Amino acid sequence: AYGRPSMSPDGQRLAIEVSEGSGTDIWSYDWQRDTMTRLTFTGNAMFPLWSPDGRYIAFVALGEGMSVARSDGAGKPQPLSQSKDGRPMSFTADGKRLAFNELSSGKIHLWTVPLESDGAGLRAGKPEVFLQTPADERNPSFSPDGRWMAYSSDESGTFQVYVRAFPDK
Repeated sequence: AYGRPSMSPDGQRLAIEVSEGSGTDIWSYDWQRDTMTRLTFTGNAMFPLWSPDGRYIAFVALGEGMSVARSDGAGKPQPLSQSKDGRPMSFTADGKRLAFNELSSGKIHLWTVPLESDGAGLRAGKPEVFLQTPADERNPSFSPDGRWMAYSSDESGTFQVYVRAFPDK
């Protein structure tokens, strides 16, 4: 079974979840070559998200937290965050920050983490709370200029879309 497709920034590849038996892993499909490349081998990888430069795919390793794999399949996936319940949702256009959902005390809240890319891969700094209220906040998405974040919240009693300045000062 295939799920949660994520298109590469250049539109040439597709990251997808492939479920076989009791496990799910992240694969990349290249349209031009008509080939699939397996990126994870743990059976617990979900929610692929491309970095803006197309070099990396962030994902959740269930029970282990957020990780990142090179999109060309080279090397092993690396942990991105110590957060066990984080799910990557949106990169800023420059790739220097990642927004993610995190489950805490039965509610989902919004966090961001600064990122650096070096020759060895993508490295995360210290995660920072963006929005944590008594409501559920989900699905953060940075604006193309990185100055705004759209998200959904049930603070009104039903989920609605909200937009806040980023950073929220």
